[in-house]
Amino acid sequence: MVPRAAASAKVVTTRHTITLAGKRIAYRAIVTETPMAGTDGTPAAVVVTYAYVAETPANPANRPVLFIFNGGPGASSSPLHMTGIGPRRLDGTRIEDNPHSLLDVADLVFIDPVGTGASMPIAGKDATPFFSVGGDARATAQVIDGWKKANGRTTAPTIVVGESYGTMRALAMLNEAMKAKQALPDGVVLLALALGGGGSPATDAMVQLPTLSAVAWYHNTIDRGGRTVAQQFEAARAFAESAYITATVQGSALPDAERQAMAARMAPLIGLPAETIAKDGIAIDKDGFMLGLLAAKGLRTGQLDARMTRAIADSNFHPPFDDPSMSLGSGTTATIESYLKDELGYAVPSPYRSLNLGINFKWDYEAGRGGAYSGGSFAPFLASAMAAKPTMRVFTGGGYFDLTTPVEAGIFALNQAGVPVDRRSSHFYPTGHSIGEDDAGLASLSTDLRAFVAGIAAARRM
Repeated sequence: MVPRAAASAKVVTTRHTITLAGKRIAYRAIVTETPMAGTDGTPAAVVVTYAYVAETPANPANRPVLFIFNGGPGASSSPLHMTGIGPRRLDGTRIEDNPHSLLDVADLVFIDPVGTGASMPIAGKDATPFFSVGGDARATAQVIDGWKKANGRTTAPTIVVGESYGTMRALAMLNEAMKAKQALPDGVVLLALALGGGGSPATDAMVQLPTLSAVAWYHNTIDRGGRTVAQQFEAARAFAESAYITATVQGSALPDAERQAMAARMAPLIGLPAETIAKDGIAIDKDGFMLGLLAAKGLRTGQLDARMTRAIADSNFHPPFDDPSMSLGSGTTATIESYLKDELGYAVPSPYRSLNLGINFKWDYEAGRGGAYSGGSFAPFLASAMAAKPTMRVFTGGGYFDLTTPVEAGIFALNQAGVPVDRRSSHFYPTGHSIGEDDAGLASLSTDLRAFVAGIAAARRM
């Protein structure tokens, strides 16, 4: 992480066109630097946003705006920006128009949190407060509020989009907004839900089991019986929420005969031998599954995307570097920097950081302090916000093959927090953690998000 020499508040605007769904759209790309005050009141960091605003829509002040960030913590917005729903898409070393962008239905603002992308601390200043749950959430909310005011969009339907840790950031922002009695967004999009907390070992095993079954289905280590991955997932979920949870809650008190019988029922669902399951325990260890599912072939699965594999003999790194599906983003840095400079007219003052694991390792989760972020699930923040704003809608999306944030875990957390089912839509995709990295998954996500945004816009017009 290379600090900036000094604070700056540059705004760079360029003009472009794209054709989406057969319609030619003229748009402005606006790169904005926002100085962020530190504890002494002077700028301690600069946050950079990348906005795409359609030219002359019928009602520009009322056009929906999506504020978008990824997770980590320590991840820039580049995955959703450059391989997700931005107007231009990174394909290897090429940049091309993205047919799955949402620019035809909403304006898009991508945010690089402090320490990621082009958003860097200022040399000699203390940026530590930005590397905490609360500090990060407040800073992101400040950036969004400032952008809306500067661009005349204070009345626009607002939708916050977060992926992975970004879902925690989004819900922490709701909590901070309620504490400060500030306006809440019209919609929240949560992708690859990572909502914090966690349940008991029994419920954690329950919500993981459907994903294990989907992964086994993909690698053909179970009898598919003509089922699609969605059907396999649902069958495993029904089992997990009935017979399986009844057994797992007993823990070590489960009689041996019942444990053996349960292992025999699990084997055809998750692809591990019944003997292994019975021996290691019916609450399956994620690492044991990744190393065991394809052990006969000398392979292990990925965690972010369990479709990917690597030879077990090569898995001699420490987590998270041992995940065959993990990309550190360094291979795309030069292309992103060129795009920002050549197309958007913005030269980054220091190397673009797609992923900054240094932030991840030192992140302050504010646990154990008795405060709002002291270790529990963030889902109750969403429930409270939806109670405070009855028109708020929620979209959730996750990949069947994501072992890092199993899709059912997020749904379970929302259910337990009392998030209204009639005001949220849940979507499942045949992808790993990053839905946008899969062409078919991105196409489906784009279609689903387009409908979600249109629904929020229509509700505001009523």
